[in-house]
Amino acid sequence: MTRVSSFGHQQVMLSSLLRNQEKVFDNQMTVTTGKKELHYSGLASEVDTLLGAKNTLLRTQSYLNSTDYVERQLSTNDIQLDALFTNAENVRDTVLNAIAMEETFSLEEALNDAFTSMISALNTRIGGVYIFSGARTDVPPVNASDLTDLVAAAAATDLFENDNRIPTAKIGQNTEMEYGILADDVAGDIFTAMKNLADFDAGAFGPIDGQLTPVQRTFLEGELSTLESAIDTIQLVIARNGNRQQSLENTMNQHLEGEAFLKVFISDIEDADIAEAITNLENNQVALQASYQITSQLSQLSLLNYI
Repeated sequence: MTRVSSFGHQQVMLSSLLRNQEKVFDNQMTVTTGKKELHYSGLASEVDTLLGAKNTLLRTQSYLNSTDYVERQLSTNDIQLDALFTNAENVRDTVLNAIAMEETFSLEEALNDAFTSMISALNTRIGGVYIFSGARTDVPPVNASDLTDLVAAAAATDLFENDNRIPTAKIGQNTEMEYGILADDVAGDIFTAMKNLADFDAGAFGPIDGQLTPVQRTFLEGELSTLESAIDTIQLVIARNGNRQQSLENTMNQHLEGEAFLKVFISDIEDADIAEAITNLENNQVALQASYQITSQLSQLSLLNYI
């Protein structure tokens, strides 16, 4: 006679059902999170590698944030330096035209327009921070409003309020870059040249307006070299800023490549194959449904079925 152990069969099927439930739950979590494991313990053999890669990724992203900030600063520098250069050229061209024509009717106006535009450029702020003030970011680097302030100053350099600390940023593990420009470094020479012109215009041999006197012509010819030298100084700062932009772009591209590689590397370790995870989930759901059905049928078995 065949014997049927209802309790034994039920225990076996119940254990199988619980295992299938656990597999379905794990598959659901994999599909939901996209991760192979919910805890590092499930990746025991690769935890050190994974954590090291994640730390490197965080550092790389931090450097990218830093390069983004420096890039904005350098781009702003470029715009304002171009304004300085253009205004300096306007002053020089006005002097050249006066010498060529031996008369001028706009020197003082040209000086004032150029000077106020330069002040505006040098007193540029980003987020409330003066970018040409060095470390004194809450103080405008040029303490003047128009040409009368330049004439009133004992020396052009007295108008500058910036300190001597050039802002720098760490853009790589062993790389720091100066991104700041000091107002007196870039504009000290041109302010001095313009003060020479403004002082002469306001002095005993001025104003320089209308037909030039021999003294005025000689003076303007002598000041051309000073103006050219001041313009060369601005061009040098512009070139230096451009070189920094190029270097920064190269560094930024390296960080972007490193970030992309690390993301793929980390993904290969901890991210699941979603298509495979969905297939496993569907298969295990079928197995779980079968376990429910068999367990239900087994619970209804009785010896009466065999009598």
